[in-house]
Amino acid sequence: MNAYATTARRLRLAADVFDARAHHRTRPMIDIVTQGFRSAAGAFDDVAPGAPGELPEELADALAALEAVFGAHDFHLSAALVGYAVEPVTGIVPPLDVLAAVSERFAREDFDLRKRRNTILHHRHLTSADDEIVSWALRALATIHYKHESLAGVIAADNARPCNRGKAAFQLVPGQRQHDHHSA
Repeated sequence: MNAYATTARRLRLAADVFDARAHHRTRPMIDIVTQGFRSAAGAFDDVAPGAPGELPEELADALAALEAVFGAHDFHLSAALVGYAVEPVTGIVPPLDVLAAVSERFAREDFDLRKRRNTILHHRHLTSADDEIVSWALRALATIHYKHESLAGVIAADNARPCNRGKAAFQLVPGQRQHDHHSA
């Protein structure tokens, strides 16, 4: 399967994930984005593969429109879902950067989310021949990124507290880099 066919498959699976897992106060917004994923998948089926990392303009526009809708609305899933779907063509894996929390609790939460994401990528779940595994991976990654984006806001507020201003980011030592089974 070439990169365009793989991307079309991921976009279709992302549409199903989005349709089943997105939350919004108006169902028509979910339907619009779901259709956007499906339309983009169809476009990838209809366009001849180009140079690696390049997207034809109509595909780039369709994906930009999807990301813009994500940016304007909270669907309880991250727009990184789009990035993971098109990664076979772009070669770009959506980043999940360290959030530089000054508090140990938040540093641990950040580390745990990044570890979960890296585990999914390391085990190559997105390249599975099984659609259920790829769907699970897309859903998990979109959720992990959403939680990370929410955590970024919490960390920014915590880092800005008067008692935390000017503190260096908390560094987890290897013994602290284990999943905290007591956190929710």
